[in-house]
Amino acid sequence: MVWAPEGFFDRHLPLLLLTGFLGSGKTTLLNRLLSDPRLANSAVIVNEFGAIPVDHTLIDAPAGAVAALPNGCMCCLASDDLYVALEGMFAAAAARGAPPFQRVIIETSGLADPAGVLQSVTDNPLLNRFLWLDRIVTTVDGIHGPGQITTHPEALQQVRLADWLVLSKTDLAPEGAQDLGNMLSALSPRAEIGRSDDPGLVAALLSPGFLAPEAAASPLGDWATRELGVCGCGDPAHDHGHHHTNTAQTVTLMAEGALDWRRFQLWLAGEQQRLGTALLRVKGLLRVAGEAGPVVIHAVQTTLHVPVALAQWPADIGETRLVFILAAGTDTAALTQRWQAFLAE
Repeated sequence: MVWAPEGFFDRHLPLLLLTGFLGSGKTTLLNRLLSDPRLANSAVIVNEFGAIPVDHTLIDAPAGAVAALPNGCMCCLASDDLYVALEGMFAAAAARGAPPFQRVIIETSGLADPAGVLQSVTDNPLLNRFLWLDRIVTTVDGIHGPGQITTHPEALQQVRLADWLVLSKTDLAPEGAQDLGNMLSALSPRAEIGRSDDPGLVAALLSPGFLAPEAAASPLGDWATRELGVCGCGDPAHDHGHHHTNTAQTVTLMAEGALDWRRFQLWLAGEQQRLGTALLRVKGLLRVAGEAGPVVIHAVQTTLHVPVALAQWPADIGETRLVFILAAGTDTAALTQRWQAFLAE
């Protein structure tokens, strides 16, 4: 039996994954986020590549709110180490009478593949009971970013899986910011793009559910309407398979009426196996039989995060919406046909 501090599993806490290649400004952005008083009571995990951790000492956070996991490998972090670190932080906070943590932020190694990090979390059944993914935020070097993305697969994957891309050092290379923005839009067409020098950046990055997990009507903030809506066009007949150059494309699948959870789970597992590495991410809201609110799902390749049932639907969405993020060249028409066949069964 694994011991856990009181309150450790009381509810799911939102997880923000902060990633980006070496020297792209992750720690600077993290300090900016933590300077917002609304992010008090945040547990911060820093995963560093190297035997002796250094980066965690540069983070401006209260004592006991930051833990370092050194020897971060290039693709993941050890889920058991992460669990032990969070467990210890909660226990220490309880011992000193501090308020419980309300959210978790993981700053990955600059050489980390976010998919590997997420799989480290989702593969651990204890962490699955504890965390739900809110957003992936990726910093991109405004000067060296294009070369890093072209040369290093990790940098490319960090961009492709992001919900938000934050361009840093744009003041040093303003003439290249537009070209870099265009490049990122092609690589990750569904991601929002911001600049680190934007005074409104922090407010834009933080969802209501991340700021107040217990009070928010939906912990997804604007994620559902932005990513799972009908492309902003209001036409349900519009083609929701988006094809882009370079490395990523998205397909939005919809359904009316309640789904049988077991049947859907089997269908999704089949698609994960069929698509393999071509499947980058799946995010969605499902109308499931027996649930009043939506069921939130998130998957990375063959790993499915523990679903989270919400009390009510976000505004403007009341039926199933699924977003598949796929490698370029994937047969999206076939995926859509298999979805329609599933619904017709």
